[in-house]
Amino acid sequence: MSTLARDNGLADFQRRLAAIPKAVRAGVKPALDTSANELVTVQRALAPRDHGTLQASIQWADTGELSRQVTAGGETTTRPARDGQGEYDYALGVEFGTRQTPAQPYFYSGYRLVRKRLRARIKRAISKSVKDSYGR
Repeated sequence: MSTLARDNGLADFQRRLAAIPKAVRAGVKPALDTSANELVTVQRALAPRDHGTLQASIQWADTGELSRQVTAGGETTTRPARDGQGEYDYALGVEFGTRQTPAQPYFYSGYRLVRKRLRARIKRAISKSVKDSYGR
């Protein structure tokens, strides 16, 4: 069976992650943390400074051994809609705009701004960890 025809999805991905030696995973963690911190810093710098609530809501969390999740918004930026239609997260309204207000992108534009540097840092950390684990 061709490998192109086989798709085990998440199970295959988890098997590949489990095959990475612990020393390599441990060597990559500082690069992931540094990259997440840098991304949060850039996004906070780009976010509008009306009350500071939006900037404070931008944060990162360790969501797994080899993953970090950067989020903006949440409970602190959720407001009731004007017409009583429920609630909305104004972090999304700022990023993408509304009918009344133009977009003030900060989240995805911040990511695009530092994407190359983050990827390069993580690739260097992987290469260094592999070389340190298996010798040069």
